Amino acid sequence: MEERRRQSGIAFAVGMIVLLLLGTVLRFVLLGKIPYGLNQDEASIGYDAWTLLHYGIDRNGYRYPVYPITWGSGGGSPLMIYLAVLSTALFGRSIASLRFFPALLGAFTIALFEYLPFIGGHAGDRAEKNGSLADPDGDGVRRGKAILGCCLGLLLAVNPWHFILSRWALDANTLPFFELAAIFLFVSAAVRDSGRGRRVRYLLSAAVFAITPYAYGSATVVVPIALIVLAVCAIRMGRMNGRELGEAVLVYLAVFFPLGLFFLINKLGLSPIRTPWFSVPVFTSSRSVFSTAATLPSMIKNSMRYLITFLTIGSEDGEIACNYIPGFAQCYRFTAPLTIGGAALCFRGAFSSRGREGMSIRCRITDVCFLVLTGATILFTLFIEPDINRVTLLLLPILYFQGRALAALLGLFWGRKGEQTRMSLRFLQSAGIAFVVGIALAAGLFFHDYFGSRYASLTRESFMPGYPEAVEEAVRLAGDDRQILSTYTHLSAPFIIALYVAETPPDVFLSTARWKDPGAEFRVADRFAGFSFGLEDTGLIDLEKTVLILHVSEAEHFAAAGLSRTETFGDYVVVSIPR
Repeated sequence: MEERRRQSGIAFAVGMIVLLLLGTVLRFVLLGKIPYGLNQDEASIGYDAWTLLHYGIDRNGYRYPVYPITWGSGGGSPLMIYLAVLSTALFGRSIASLRFFPALLGAFTIALFEYLPFIGGHAGDRAEKNGSLADPDGDGVRRGKAILGCCLGLLLAVNPWHFILSRWALDANTLPFFELAAIFLFVSAAVRDSGRGRRVRYLLSAAVFAITPYAYGSATVVVPIALIVLAVCAIRMGRMNGRELGEAVLVYLAVFFPLGLFFLINKLGLSPIRTPWFSVPVFTSSRSVFSTAATLPSMIKNSMRYLITFLTIGSEDGEIACNYIPGFAQCYRFTAPLTIGGAALCFRGAFSSRGREGMSIRCRITDVCFLVLTGATILFTLFIEPDINRVTLLLLPILYFQGRALAALLGLFWGRKGEQTRMSLRFLQSAGIAFVVGIALAAGLFFHDYFGSRYASLTRESFMPGYPEAVEEAVRLAGDDRQILSTYTHLSAPFIIALYVAETPPDVFLSTARWKDPGAEFRVADRFAGFSFGLEDTGLIDLEKTVLILHVSEAEHFAAAGLSRTETFGDYVVVSIPR
């Protein structure tokens, strides 16, 4: 019996390691080449990171800003930008280095998610009464943790939403890691009865929770709401005292203070703060994602429709192509029953007196964390124009609910043999295995589409394949005495990609930039240094003094005009008269 337990434990441990390695490899393989091209938000983050690394200022002239204003009204989180500073310092300026930390933190998130069921459970855990996981000798507890860890690892490793956001450098893409790290520390504190170790963990958890708004703006509203409810629950359960709560609040406020000061200065219309060591910028224009009083009823109606779809079969309505592949949505659609069933299990375990019997403190606290975070995010989403980036905080709760339901089904498969004679149990066992097989098959189809040609075709407008290489070649051909004129066809904010690739010093950019609309919500330059953007009157172009970057659909016209040198890079062509 003991030998069989040992072998079973080794098998589950190996399974979790294999899933972690699989998820890590998938997130890093061909990272600089797929997605092919460079998104304008990636280039925005990359250029500010490069200028901060080499010049100590961002593209708007602020020295080490607590919140780089990027496009003028925001659009790039400080955490992602400063992580890109580090990766650029380590690996140089490249698309792969820009995407390094999203991929790395994506892999770390899998590791934390897998280990979540094992937090502090060896000292006082009692059996979890999910199917046959409850047993008097404790085997069910260990088996239940191992099954849940494997389920969480599987679901996150091959989840379409988490996989895609781990492979490109949008500001929201690091949020799941910091969200999970904060929950991990909170649970590891709550499972301890008392002592300095519990206090330290609560303080660390508060610090990481306070970091999440630096990762993405939606956490600024959602996390404080969730923390208030979590603190009340922890105190009612006897897992937190007044001193621990007070210290945690102080730590949260201290870490959040620079960002809070930034929001306060902008809200009150005060002047920016500039020092030799840091700055607190002001936006050049304002924007809000919240609804007005006039639009509130329709906004709530649309948001409720969006959330119901999102939390069940997944939403494809209004999502930009780089965030999903049609047909797969955010999670595999047939897993919707797992989401609903898992949420019911968590609610029963966390708040039902019947469900709490036999539940470990670790399991109850974890269930409460994900339920509260889900509720806070849903409440926030009701009052905004929803999109997938603004509900990123829902990713891990959805997968946790699915993992809880799948672990309950698979726990029956590994339960006592005598229990497997009932027809209902056989059906549930078969359902668990069917879900695992279905997830594996769906993941195979998804990765075939992602690494094949379908995802590249879907994201041509988002990542502008070949344009960075075209800019690099144009810079080489132009030298110091020719201008570079770029098309705007099938491009979004090409100036920021040109800035990043050409490594234009920020002072040069600031002194030569001409903004299309300086007060626009997203400021776009149509000229700086040796670059101009937009083919307005082609008859006025001095072909002797100009290198052209054209879309492939435009190249024939200029080739017919006598230009003999062309180089094709993806969807773009560099055209010039050879010297």
